[in-house]
Amino acid sequence: MTGSRYVHKDRWIAVRADDCVTEDGVSVAPYYVLEYPDWVEIVALDADDNLLLVRQYRHGIADFSIELPAGGMDPSDADPCTAAARELLEETGCAGDMVWVGDARPNASTHANRAHIVLARNVVRVAAPKNDPTERIEPFWVPAAEALRMALAGELDVGMHVGSLLRGLAHAGVVTMTAGGSAA
Repeated sequence: MTGSRYVHKDRWIAVRADDCVTEDGVSVAPYYVLEYPDWVEIVALDADDNLLLVRQYRHGIADFSIELPAGGMDPSDADPCTAAARELLEETGCAGDMVWVGDARPNASTHANRAHIVLARNVVRVAAPKNDPTERIEPFWVPAAEALRMALAGELDVGMHVGSLLRGLAHAGVVTMTAGGSAA
């Protein structure tokens, strides 16, 4: 890298323009990198292995999306499980036992942040969801097998949520992989 500058920076995102030179001496300038806070994606299961999903309007696609409960980590969050507990309570009014499963890169080509996968077990509703006028969220429950079917059918179509769902369900022992690589 021969140079770097911010072309936009606010509380939600920073857009960095890097001037890069490949190993073959080819100049790539500018190369844009998006800097977001880390995110958490919650695979929330009740005692009967029903999965909590949310339906919410997403302006980027100008339509509704079915997703896992998720959100950005705040600077005050001690760790991904703390952030996940906060987001789960805000979006759905639910709480559970949090376990960090791992993390993933949303898009290693252009994003500098990580998406942390948190498994919430024994999830129950403890309060009303927070009424945030910028987020219209409708939580609903489906059996874990139905969530897997929805992911494979493209009904859950946010790629990083599909990956988090698979990793979370596998970590919970709800989904296992066969020797041929298929889910069982």
